[in-house]
Amino acid sequence: MITIDDKSYDETKLSDDGKVALQNIQVINQEQNQMKVKFQHNEILQKHYVDILKQHLPEEIKEEVKSESK
Repeated sequence: MITIDDKSYDETKLSDDGKVALQNIQVINQEQNQMKVKFQHNEILQKHYVDILKQHLPEEIKEEVKSESK
């Protein structure tokens, strides 16, 4: 069963074109979910590397960053 606009349908009764459309929608949904997970991972990695970079900044730059943030 699939649900479209709050109505349930038996996907085995779809035409061939309908089955292809449903399959394409499922593939798109899977790809979107994979992209969301990858985006979340990239955000975490970016924060991690920014933290590492901050630890390795030259002292004079660290001082400038501290005074600018005040």
